[in-house]
Amino acid sequence: MYRIRFAVGLILTLILILAGTASADSKAVMERLKSLEGEWMLVNEQGEVTDHVATEFRMTANGSVLREFMFPGDPHEMLNVYHEDGDRVLMTHYCASGNQPRLEVVQSEEGDGLLLKFESITNLSSPNAHFMHHAKYVWESDGQLVTTWWGSQDGKISDETTVIRAIRRK
Repeated sequence: MYRIRFAVGLILTLILILAGTASADSKAVMERLKSLEGEWMLVNEQGEVTDHVATEFRMTANGSVLREFMFPGDPHEMLNVYHEDGDRVLMTHYCASGNQPRLEVVQSEEGDGLLLKFESITNLSSPNAHFMHHAKYVWESDGQLVTTWWGSQDGKISDETTVIRAIRRK
């Protein structure tokens, strides 16, 4: 009887420890995202800061949601919404193409960054339609934020990427 109680207690303790770790991870991811708040200016291929706003991050909903407007004011403006969902962080990408991929945001195991992993999508016009499948956000040592986006079409992830380099507006 003692062994059974000990085993059950050990299992419950491990579950609580793992649940606490996941919650701590989601909190750390959300804090990292919150650090992006502000305007980020587009950096061109020559490494020069332009006068175009690449993205604007703002907290809302009493500090529980981060909203990001990509290319604000542009006809192809898009919205990303980040929030905690229990022990994870989700981002919904409201794409200019009219669909809404949902991505799970996790710490990158390499370098200073986050990975956004495909979870689901709404309003996809057909199974073969193009949509943003996953992304990587990297904070570079020179203060730049580099986001790399991979699309999917015809059920295949594209080898081509969209890379956006931005630096915080001073």
